[in-house]
Amino acid sequence: MCYMAVSATLMRMRPVGVLWGLVLWLTLTAAATADFTYARQLIQRGEYALAAVTLKKQLQEDPLEARALLAEVHLYEGDVNAASRYLESARQLGLSEKRYYALKGRIALLQGEWDAAWAALRSAVALSGSGADALFWGTVGLAQGNLERAQLGYEKAARSGLSAQAGFLQGLALLSERPQQALALLRAAQTELTAEDPLKPQVIYWQARALERLGNAKEARSTLRFLLRSYPGYTPAREALNRLGP
Repeated sequence: MCYMAVSATLMRMRPVGVLWGLVLWLTLTAAATADFTYARQLIQRGEYALAAVTLKKQLQEDPLEARALLAEVHLYEGDVNAASRYLESARQLGLSEKRYYALKGRIALLQGEWDAAWAALRSAVALSGSGADALFWGTVGLAQGNLERAQLGYEKAARSGLSAQAGFLQGLALLSERPQQALALLRAAQTELTAEDPLKPQVIYWQARALERLGNAKEARSTLRFLLRSYPGYTPAREALNRLGP
């Protein structure tokens, strides 16, 4: 599964779905260990069935890592029961606490078990300092409708080196209640991204949505036109421009 494929579907989802899709992609880009590089590549391409077959063949050689990755594969497929089984068996074999709590929190997030997800991801962030874990942590707060919790996670992610991604997600978190603050965060995120970064058109698109929410339809249309000049194939922008009118 490539990021452009994720990007193409995110705009058809509600904001929490957008956030889940983005932070999920971030975890897929994690560095692979040498023995499991092929399996990781399959996961990144979205070839989950083949990845599962490959990993099951490695259960005898490296049962801990194979089970941990199988938990990830089933998580990406949405099979939380299988993901939980493999995760717990990996823990019994000695899976590190930071990996355990990161996966456990993401499983709970997908299940909508917000308190369990929050507690597990808080532990993961404390143990690893991972920016990706912090993005998930903030997303739990957003899913709960708790902006303070959401900002806590996103600010931690920014301090961990994911400032553009965190600013984007924090901007989405604030969009409905604090659109002016959201706009500032989205503009700051845009300046950090190169033109080639697949996240950039999304950042510009949501700026237009923030401007629309602020009642500035003229500037929202101008932003969408700029986006389409730079990324002519970005369909959500064209649809929004058609909706706003000339």
